[in-house]
Amino acid sequence: MSLFTGFAKNGLPYAKLSESGPPLVFLTGSELQHRPPTRAVQQGYRFMLRRTLMAYSVYLCSRKPGLPLGTTARDMSDDFAFMIESEIGQPAHIVGMSSGGSSAMHLAADHPHLVDKLVLAMTGYRLNSHGMDVGRVWRDLALEGDWPKLWIRMSIDVAEGRTPAWLLGPVMRLLGPKVLGVPSSNGQDLAVVMAADLDLDVADQLPRITAPTLVIGGEQDPFYGAENIRETAARIANARLVLLPGGHAVVKSKPRAFEEAVLTFLSESARAVPATSSPRPLASN
Repeated sequence: MSLFTGFAKNGLPYAKLSESGPPLVFLTGSELQHRPPTRAVQQGYRFMLRRTLMAYSVYLCSRKPGLPLGTTARDMSDDFAFMIESEIGQPAHIVGMSSGGSSAMHLAADHPHLVDKLVLAMTGYRLNSHGMDVGRVWRDLALEGDWPKLWIRMSIDVAEGRTPAWLLGPVMRLLGPKVLGVPSSNGQDLAVVMAADLDLDVADQLPRITAPTLVIGGEQDPFYGAENIRETAARIANARLVLLPGGHAVVKSKPRAFEEAVLTFLSESARAVPATSSPRPLASN
């Protein structure tokens, strides 16, 4: 059971899973539902991050529902910044996972006073060509409202060949609503996040990140690619790079190795790089 499941003052959905130490905020990847994390989702994180929950006060954050068309990853990062200021009230460690990493990079660059340490997990400064193709398909299916086809396509793309498509098809037609959920805002929320990722290229923002940073991902990540992940780490001062065997979802396929790398990084003493710009002001939410 979570300590809190609901909405921040600005309408951003989140859950607080533990209260065991310094705040650690997870920015989740693409989701069909921009709602507070369900019990099943929370249990999945509890399984993958058992030791983390015992050492940190863990927050699991989604994105606001009803995002207007044209919302950018930077706009979403401002929502996360407001949540940290209003709900936590102190700097936090940030883990940006997959498309959540898009906002995490902007958050660290624009609001360095809110980021203690930064973990960029299964993400990069932009999608590769395959990731772009997949993002366009997900965006278009979401806007069309073809939920069964979207459930099947998402499960096939994320499975990365580990489960045959002939099996995933009938399974996801039956279990898609329970496993992935029915898209909020008639699919527009997912479409907006996909569009933001398709437009993303934060290479010029990475040198502005001053927080100690870990970049961790899979050597065979099909959506960002190992070279993109390496380049992301290379553009952030003193960033550490960890590439694990596997594809995009290494937090699930290699949970122990993933958690060990993150906990080791967070436990080490490290100083931020001197800031070169002022924090981005927040609009009232």
